[in-house]
Amino acid sequence: MKRNKYILYILLIISIFGGTKNAMCQYSEYEVKAAYVFNFAKFISWPKESTENDTITIAIFKNDPFGIIIDKTMNGRKANGKIWKIIRTNNKKTLTKCQIVFFSDIEKYPLMQILSNLKTKPIVTIGDNIPNFCQLGGVINFTPQFSEYQFEINNEVAKINSITISPKLLVLAKIISNIGDEF
Repeated sequence: MKRNKYILYILLIISIFGGTKNAMCQYSEYEVKAAYVFNFAKFISWPKESTENDTITIAIFKNDPFGIIIDKTMNGRKANGKIWKIIRTNNKKTLTKCQIVFFSDIEKYPLMQILSNLKTKPIVTIGDNIPNFCQLGGVINFTPQFSEYQFEINNEVAKINSITISPKLLVLAKIISNIGDEF
């Protein structure tokens, strides 16, 4: 099992960087994260009615650590046949019209309120190394740089939001669960 996980991780890295030998040394943190976000979309399925005009819309809420990096990463590329639309917003109401929402440097209580409002909507919420993001109701959270896993996933939240995450992606993540031990 651990070997399969390692192989899938290597394949994900190769698909992100095209197999260059020193890829991780050549790219900034947010170039790598933009590539991950692009590849996450390849392993996620949304309900048909939630994607209009064959577009995946990603909202970067308030703080934008990417700058133009994410625009360059997504420009002219498709994920599962869908083109990318990137918006930057401070408006919480805009988030419900997106398939992906990225949060960086946000306080706990405003985040909890937003995640509560997005609950049951087909939206993948992604945190940028936000403490307890997945436990608070987020779907994917990037972890600190030298962690065993590059990201964590709360698949229970994804299912509640009518999102299907491929086992190929789940095996690469630290899985977070909101369900306590059952006896």
